[in-house]
Amino acid sequence: MSVTNSLDMIIRLPESGPKIACKYVSSPVLLKIPEMENQSIKFDVRYVILLRSLRPLKLYVHKIFWLRFANKPFSLKELDDYETHFTVMNYRPNAFLRQMNCHTFTSMYNEQYGHNEQWSIVEQRIFQMFRETFQCASIEEPPFGIASCSSSRALYAADLMLEMIDNKVQPKLLEINFTPDCHRACSFYPNFYNQVFNVLFRDITEEQDVIDISV
Repeated sequence: MSVTNSLDMIIRLPESGPKIACKYVSSPVLLKIPEMENQSIKFDVRYVILLRSLRPLKLYVHKIFWLRFANKPFSLKELDDYETHFTVMNYRPNAFLRQMNCHTFTSMYNEQYGHNEQWSIVEQRIFQMFRETFQCASIEEPPFGIASCSSSRALYAADLMLEMIDNKVQPKLLEINFTPDCHRACSFYPNFYNQVFNVLFRDITEEQDVIDISV
């Protein structure tokens, strides 16, 4: 992966094989980290999404979300510095991996941005984005869309960033993964998969740390 503002480079990249290009989030919402002298770093957010049905849509999101952070303060001066522009440090040898739970993050976010909008408002915008994504993905029949099957269930992980647009925080969907790695979720919340099973297969949603975002 690389970040560039050179159109010439982007045009020539396919010469070395197929590539996927996407627009860089150049105005990301940043988080000030006290132990870094309140310097601002990039972060992304991962939500676990549970799909029980497409028609009608029965879609849930787990209340516990996960965070990943860049290791260096955000800057557009050096586009080739991985630890400035990327947030996934799991696969880099000897890289520092910052851990923060969602409750701590929510408090820090509201302290830094709550004068504009509280996290609860931004989160509703995120849930709307998820709902619209699955609605759009199921408009067409296969192979153009997701098939509806009454006996099928699915677990996804959605990764997103936040961008400041006209002084308003907007979620930007990065990707959605099917049957993602949930090792960290199980390590911190041993009851995680019990809750997933209850929601998907037993239709038990009360006291399961999930939110119904179907409508």
